[in-house]
Amino acid sequence: MSFMAKRLLKKFRTEDYKKNVAHSFLKPNQKINIFRQNQDKYKIYPVKNGQLVTFEPISNPTSQILYFHGGAFTVPMNEDQLEMITKIAVESNSRIEVADFPLLPNHHADELLAFSQEAFEIATDSDLPTFVVADSAGAKLALQLLVNNPGKVAGTSLISPWLDMKLTDPEIEKRSQEDVLLDLPTLQKIGGWFESGTSPETWVDFSDSSQLQDLGDIQIFFGANEMLVPSNRRFVQALTDAANTNPLVTEFKDVWHDYTLWFKLLETKKTFKQIAEFVKDRHGA
Repeated sequence: MSFMAKRLLKKFRTEDYKKNVAHSFLKPNQKINIFRQNQDKYKIYPVKNGQLVTFEPISNPTSQILYFHGGAFTVPMNEDQLEMITKIAVESNSRIEVADFPLLPNHHADELLAFSQEAFEIATDSDLPTFVVADSAGAKLALQLLVNNPGKVAGTSLISPWLDMKLTDPEIEKRSQEDVLLDLPTLQKIGGWFESGTSPETWVDFSDSSQLQDLGDIQIFFGANEMLVPSNRRFVQALTDAANTNPLVTEFKDVWHDYTLWFKLLETKKTFKQIAEFVKDRHGA
């Protein structure tokens, strides 16, 4: 673990950081929208109770990134997430397409998926190759789109994916006490909101290899001390067993959930570099 990561872990524990995160997940200010506040910087397309936001942080992009943000499906996209995906796009010479989806609990999970599918179709109607990047809860939507639209993206990168909405694995319960960012009861409550709004036959089982075939190359990044590690490892194994699917996994020792929002971390810099190289290698930039 890097020195910076050690310092931040100590700070998180001292300040009970995950209590603040839990409050933000359950009591978010959903009136905030960083894109509508700066409309002159972006092309905004209204889509099914959400919006697809397009912008180019570099000239003459050779690819595009369709991004699904984290925030437990309840928190609007924030400035740190915007800075993260912008850094990745600049390094990979990409246009950015942000899938700014509607949020729980005012909209149910099937609505989020309907939005995501329409945004996906608009974004991929392009001459540029499309790569999907998603973090945390956004990975749930991204994975479903990959399954529903095989062969439509050039590659996928998932950071600290949250795919298990029930979170009943005893190992997750055991690890939850040491997690510095995520509160298990909070995620279980929000996961219940998500599950109650799904048509079960519509959503893929992330641990079933037979449902994960033909997904191509998928980068997966997460921290070894995350509460969600057991479900992420099950996901990796299912991807490994699936035909025509190739998981490329980086598990960083001791960093926490969504560590990539702390930009000075060595692990974050390595992640951005790996994603950028992944994108460039697949479109010849």
